[in-house]
Amino acid sequence: MKTHSLAKALRKLSGILESYPNTELSNFGRLFEKELLLDKRQVAVSLKNLFSLSKISRKEWINLIDDYGFIIDIKPRDSARNIIGKLFNYLETHPEAIDILKRKSRESDGKPSALVQALDILLEDI
Repeated sequence: MKTHSLAKALRKLSGILESYPNTELSNFGRLFEKELLLDKRQVAVSLKNLFSLSKISRKEWINLIDDYGFIIDIKPRDSARNIIGKLFNYLETHPEAIDILKRKSRESDGKPSALVQALDILLEDI
């Protein structure tokens, strides 16, 4: 192998690494384990749930984010789907927020909202 071929391969590898969550190298192998264990039926159900979540209003998403105290910058022109993406990114970079969501959905005094119930189902295996 020549140096330019190696450089090209390293650039490609860096792009692949940057497309995955920023994690410790000791945990890097676990990212690939999840991909191997994907169940197509589970993906289909999750995708259906995700699509259903995209139908929830912008205002409900903002209320959920405020209720849970998540620090997410929401612009006046952000659509509900933009907000969902920002929430997912926040949950990815703040794993403790997932625990807060799970805990609060179970501790709710009244019946949790449909939105909280749906998120609880999607976060079940995390």
